[in-house]
Amino acid sequence: MESIDFAIKEYDYQPKFRYSICTLVTDINEYNEMYTSFTKAGFSKEICEFRYIDNIGSNNFDAYKGLNLFLQNANAEFIIICHQDILLNFDKIEVLEKRIEEITAIDKNWAILSNAGGIENDLYQRYTLNVAYPDGKYDRIGKFPQKVVSVDENFILVKRSANLALSYNLKGFHFYGTDLCLIAELLGYSAYVIDFKVTHKSYGTPNESYYNILQTLTQKYRHFMRNRYIVTTIADFYLSASNLQTTIAETKLGKKVSRKLAKIKHKNN
Repeated sequence: MESIDFAIKEYDYQPKFRYSICTLVTDINEYNEMYTSFTKAGFSKEICEFRYIDNIGSNNFDAYKGLNLFLQNANAEFIIICHQDILLNFDKIEVLEKRIEEITAIDKNWAILSNAGGIENDLYQRYTLNVAYPDGKYDRIGKFPQKVVSVDENFILVKRSANLALSYNLKGFHFYGTDLCLIAELLGYSAYVIDFKVTHKSYGTPNESYYNILQTLTQKYRHFMRNRYIVTTIADFYLSASNLQTTIAETKLGKKVSRKLAKIKHKNN
């Protein structure tokens, strides 16, 4: 057996940059405006790398596939995934650094920060956001910081050490912020909307593909969160959001009935 040169005690990835700014680009002029606003806000090449995927003329990569490349290959401590049509013409890098420090003091298990997002089980308040628009409108709604279950895709900051990825079985250009938050929560991480003002040139208009992806994402997570027995080589246990269903399924009678039904199913197949 060959000798082992070193042992990994903890996550020992050493990033070369503080930030990776990653964007899917369809309009190079708009991207250049975004890039310039970042550099003016203090995101210099000394501490940042700027990465983009060329979708000019044709969408070579959808968001899920393209952004996974960023998440897997970015070489920075923090990965900023953003739209090409945003501008950092208000808050600068010092504000973002302060917000990261504040969140870390509150919750060391955070993995995602954004300027807009949705609040769990709150159909009245629904969301919190800090977004300006070129026509002078400014939406500052809710409190900051706010723990959320989804984030808007115009500006998403991801902690590189969380090792997050988007779903392989989803495609398109919508709801990847929601998908990322759900995966982060499953891994034990949390997401927050912070007080960081960003200009977004679009109000966002849901189209047919938006609703198609919503349906696909909903079906994916409904299937994943279904009531079911998890069987290992040694043990089996029941998963359900219902304590009552879990209690019944884990009784001797419950398991006996389930095994009987499984036996019948195998015979019929």
